[in-house]
Amino acid sequence: SVLRRALDKIAEIKSLLEERRIAAKIAGIYSEAEPPRKTMRRGVLMTLLQQSAMTLPLWIGKPGEKPPPLCGAVPAAGDYVAKPGDKVAARVKALEGDEQWILAEVVSYSHAANKYEVDDIDEEGKERHTLSRRRIIPLPQWKTNPETDPEALFHKDQLVLALYPQTTCFYRALIHAPPQRPQDDYSVLFEDTSYADGYSPPLNVAQRYVVACKETKKK
Repeated sequence: SVLRRALDKIAEIKSLLEERRIAAKIAGIYSEAEPPRKTMRRGVLMTLLQQSAMTLPLWIGKPGEKPPPLCGAVPAAGDYVAKPGDKVAARVKALEGDEQWILAEVVSYSHAANKYEVDDIDEEGKERHTLSRRRIIPLPQWKTNPETDPEALFHKDQLVLALYPQTTCFYRALIHAPPQRPQDDYSVLFEDTSYADGYSPPLNVAQRYVVACKETKKK
């Protein structure tokens, strides 16, 4: 219970910082520490994404308590609406007309239109997309502890969307091995036609950036 209280306090502090950041973004004010994202160097953005994955809180349930929606592989509830500032996987049209899943940040949601406005995390302020709910997958809000809640993890050979290392795009992948300890990443095999068996060698992807794949068949 002490651990839970500490985690709640950390979550509260993080949410206050996030609220301030969003308020400043709306007002068009940027602090010295966080200049407009579009001037951010790629390496800095990648480090921030890594930190965000590492500091994702670990779900600590009471004995017999089931992990909630958005904990590890547990999907969001059907009526769930992501809040401004939440990170999501968003399906957008690429320049060549193809579709791709990108890492994005929610700007707003319109209940009337049933649509989200999201910013591409890679070019904040430049690329804004208006997308229907089915084109958005909320990212996990808690890490799962494999030692206590293994059922809330994706299993070996399960098809997922995972953030390709050092990019801001999600691609289809198979789970090679789920995490063994709370701080571990997933080991995944990305679909890749340049390899004989159609998959890349195993790559590590943090729990925060692995979500259920909505597409069943290949285009």
